[in-house]
Amino acid sequence: MIEDDASFRKAVSDVLSLEGYDVKQAPSGKTGIQAAQSDPPDLVILDLIMPGMKGLEVCQVLKQDAKTANVPIIILTGNDKDGQDIACLDLGADDYLIKPVKSERLLAYARALLRRNAGEDKPEPPASVAVGALSLDYPRKLVKLGGKEFAHLTPKEFELLYFLAGRTPNPTERADVYREVWGVEAPSEGALKTVEVHVRRVRLKLGWKSDQWLVSVSGRGYALIPPK
Repeated sequence: MIEDDASFRKAVSDVLSLEGYDVKQAPSGKTGIQAAQSDPPDLVILDLIMPGMKGLEVCQVLKQDAKTANVPIIILTGNDKDGQDIACLDLGADDYLIKPVKSERLLAYARALLRRNAGEDKPEPPASVAVGALSLDYPRKLVKLGGKEFAHLTPKEFELLYFLAGRTPNPTERADVYREVWGVEAPSEGALKTVEVHVRRVRLKLGWKSDQWLVSVSGRGYALIPPK
């Protein structure tokens, strides 16, 4: 847990410890990065407003380092500025929660992310899935299309694309995408925007327009449909 407020950091750590989790505390972004890189954790809970290195920068550093890129990050902040949640998700954060947050909700999100990374929620997926000229290599989180390889999708972006590939050409509503990819029910309309952000980022990284491949279906969500 990376949080500069010692009393809040201890309170959250105590809640997690009572559930059997081994919690390491870091009072600053710099010390948090050092701890995560030296001994990668299973989950990071990150505050945004801290002296020195801010949470957004910490998130970016962790997601760009191969050793910590796949570690899920929950943003837990009391300073909810407009658009800040989108910025966090754009950098690769997995969830965004506002202080004060009920212990039960935080624990539910933590359990879901830990189960997802441990692969306990579902059986091992097929090693690869092909949809038209698109090929998805699950173990390597690699996308192949038109003779090119794309390995720069975040784990969550790849999971979203992989999930829709398994349902092609059927559309899937945002709430169902969130449930399957994030592992929990979407707590709010704002949480469903997380899906929209990730769809936009996948399109951007793969060079797709909104009517190509990853298609928006009015009133029915998203579908992965190969172009004719």
